[in-house]
Amino acid sequence: MGQAFYVTGTGTDVGKTFFSSLFMAKYGKKFGFRYWKPIQTGTISADDTSFVQNTTHLPDSHFLKPSFEYKTPASPHYAAKLEGQSIDPKTLLALISKERNNNTLIEGAGGVFVPITENYLTIRAIQESNLGVVVVGSTELGTINHTLLTLEVLTSRFIPVYGFYLVGPKNDLQEDNATMIQKLGGVSLLGITNFPEQKLSSDEFNSFASTHFDIDRNVIDVVLNAEDEI
Repeated sequence: MGQAFYVTGTGTDVGKTFFSSLFMAKYGKKFGFRYWKPIQTGTISADDTSFVQNTTHLPDSHFLKPSFEYKTPASPHYAAKLEGQSIDPKTLLALISKERNNNTLIEGAGGVFVPITENYLTIRAIQESNLGVVVVGSTELGTINHTLLTLEVLTSRFIPVYGFYLVGPKNDLQEDNATMIQKLGGVSLLGITNFPEQKLSSDEFNSFASTHFDIDRNVIDVVLNAEDEI
């Protein structure tokens, strides 16, 4: 029996899928993890599941198909509306519940206040799923504010936050950013991984993940030990 966990970000395109790719490359095969993005918008130009699979070259058995897919790159509530559809939160929660005792990385769409419907926010889905969360933030200027806001809203709702992980371009601010977020947010820094300096093949990316991601095993240890804590 395993334990699913949720990956959320401090905003859209902050690096959740990069983090997820790193995690799956390093731990997917070793610990039998699967990647799942339940709600995928913008399929006309992007597909995060295919991106992670192409990046890591893991077999199909390590991936679950999105349960709700929409063409327009927009908030789920609006992308669904444009196609004459809507997302049923009860259905979403039931699907998440089925994965609860599996080693599954569940990547959210955007940040915690992204509307899934006009009356149902992502933060509520996270809370009602009762899963632990890893918050992904940027290494760059502005991340202290954005990450602290995300941590505040999660912890104020008593959602178990495993910690935060920063990804992005290497810069002179990132170490202080991480220190201040940890000090002011009261949540553990799980690690920092900078973007590769050039495009990598899948073999090169897997090697990069092995040497640059979760060097101190903070992420995998908290995820694997979470079952006893929630």
